[in-house]
Amino acid sequence: MTNAIISIYEWLLYTRRLQYIAFLITISSCGVATLAQKQKPSSLPVQPVLLFQKTPCLGTCPAYNATLYTDGSVAFVPFERGAAQDTLLLQIPEQEFIQLKQQLQTLHYRYLQGSYRSQWSDMPSAYFTFYENGRAVKRVRHQEGGPEALVQLKAAVGTLLERLAKEKP
Repeated sequence: MTNAIISIYEWLLYTRRLQYIAFLITISSCGVATLAQKQKPSSLPVQPVLLFQKTPCLGTCPAYNATLYTDGSVAFVPFERGAAQDTLLLQIPEQEFIQLKQQLQTLHYRYLQGSYRSQWSDMPSAYFTFYENGRAVKRVRHQEGGPEALVQLKAAVGTLLERLAKEKP
């Protein structure tokens, strides 16, 4: 009788293990199906497009870092006098992101100088780090002067980011 109880007990343990393995397979396949449903087959991984950094000045200039990604999302990290107090994840509206990408294409950033400085010491700087395929290809420091397209990009990006940061609840 003892052997019968042990063999029944072993059989129950064996079936319990099988149920557990079946449960794990079911859960993992559900997770894979959900992930596959969320990802489009032709979608590329999200990569940085531009790192925009503004430095503080002796006045009330906001200072922050903002990394813009290929899907229009932005990691916004304020430092001083900004519209936000904490790191934010922002989303650029699709039409504005399309316009911004067009500005980047017409800028021809690979041909820019590394620095456009001011003679004034209290001028804030804006740093642009341009990315291609997730890799930094050009870094430009801008205070004043330089090509008009760069000046316009600086104003457009700064205005857009500060507006989105203020609108974020």
